[in-house]
Amino acid sequence: MRNMARFKALAASLIIIMIMPTVIAHGASDYQFIMRNQTLQPSEAKLLDNTTMIFFNVADENRTIKMDVDKDGVDDVECVTTPYNATSNSDECRIWIEPGVWDAGNYGVRIMSNDSLWYVLNLVVSLDNHTETSNFDLAGPNYSLNENLIDGFEDDKTTPVKIYQLALLVVLIAGLLLTIKRDEFNG
Repeated sequence: MRNMARFKALAASLIIIMIMPTVIAHGASDYQFIMRNQTLQPSEAKLLDNTTMIFFNVADENRTIKMDVDKDGVDDVECVTTPYNATSNSDECRIWIEPGVWDAGNYGVRIMSNDSLWYVLNLVVSLDNHTETSNFDLAGPNYSLNENLIDGFEDDKTTPVKIYQLALLVVLIAGLLLTIKRDEFNG
């Protein structure tokens, strides 16, 4: 009778683990650009919305970043950076790619130096849409965070959550088998 209760508890635990949802998430990220006297590094970018672009000016002159986010011909972003200054952050500019405000697509980020065009950064923005295709996959749901839009390839890494679920499943099955063997030996 006691072994049957153990068996039921292990079976119930096994069922709970099999239908347990997996949580996968990521936070907002920062992407940094360095504006040197002659170059911008990196020279182009592919980013997801909810990313903050940080422009660091290490040149000897002011730089102004201008963008037309809604593509209506009027600049929606204008951020001025001073020449490099190690004692303050006035030589940097932060622009948040706000979800719901930015559309997916190509943007030209104009960087001005002394009121003349210095560089146009080609920026590709993709929307950070999360999709879930299955809740009952033992190794975790097939969940996409759109990394393939940025890197250009699918990511098949095994996450720690998947390994944890599989390890717990193996331990429960081993316990179930030991309970059955003990019942056979005692009975």
